[in-house]
Amino acid sequence: MKSRLLHQDGETRTYLLVMDAGDEACAEITAFARDRGIRGATVTAIGAVDEATLGVFAAELGGFWLKHFDEQLEIASFIGDIATGSEGPTLHAHAVLGGRDCVAYAGHAEALHVNPTMEVVLTESPAHLVKRLDPSSGLAVIAIDETRADDVPSESRTTPPVPRGINHIGLTVPDLEAATRFLVDAFGAKVAYDGLLRSDPPRSGAEVEAQLGLPPGARIIVQRMIVIGTGPGLEVFEVETDERQGPAGLADIGWGHVALLVDDIDASLARAVEAGGEALDEPHGNSRHEDTPGNASIYVRAPWGSIFELQSLPNGHWYGPGSETEVWTP
Repeated sequence: MKSRLLHQDGETRTYLLVMDAGDEACAEITAFARDRGIRGATVTAIGAVDEATLGVFAAELGGFWLKHFDEQLEIASFIGDIATGSEGPTLHAHAVLGGRDCVAYAGHAEALHVNPTMEVVLTESPAHLVKRLDPSSGLAVIAIDETRADDVPSESRTTPPVPRGINHIGLTVPDLEAATRFLVDAFGAKVAYDGLLRSDPPRSGAEVEAQLGLPPGARIIVQRMIVIGTGPGLEVFEVETDERQGPAGLADIGWGHVALLVDDIDASLARAVEAGGEALDEPHGNSRHEDTPGNASIYVRAPWGSIFELQSLPNGHWYGPGSETEVWTP
């Protein structure tokens, strides 16, 4: 199974889970929720299976009457929730399955063996859904009195706003045109727009110095928004000043490098070097959680001294129980 975070708004997260052939969907969804500490969520899905077990509640049994299917079936509907009970987060879902004669079978989803795929949308809720044993039925059901978002009364609860994501990263260079040529030649960058032209009056003075934290007398000569592939933009500045430190490296306080995700690290490195970049070493393995099969990384120094990382992650990141979210990737 593969997964990706699609959207986050405060404590509400929406994930896409894509099952592989042979996955047992109910177990995979439950394991995903437990790994990430998801205590309340809604789940919907479509897909297909070649083996399934559905159930219907039987009061006289104190459980489910189960029916097994050993045939190719379409998942016409799959809807459920994740709530936390005595065994931790647990999936409860119902499914409608259709056969080649277009007859529908419906019931409690006990087991779904995927073939060829199943696409699941899981939306985590900030509320903690709690299940407790119902003595009359013998089932674990949601305890509405114990389901809560937190200990703050609902009428006074507010969610602080959070950023939607990184919009752009600022980069100051000694020569904007030379830097643009390098970014275009090395990384296929494109110019989105020029925020300040050389024909415009420079941005300077006490107000600008206060707004942007510039040293006295500094003047922004030109600025340009540049885009590399998909992701945050690079707002590139050329600034005249008598006070300037050298380019920051990884050991310096501040932003040390910008990482670019590439598909072919050797070809990408060759292109960057041909454009005037300097490879600091040979491609090497990434750090923990980025060390999936086929991974590689290398730092490249631009002609003006800033550091770019070329990173290849053909099998993505891996996550553990302590992961609160997933990293966005282009």
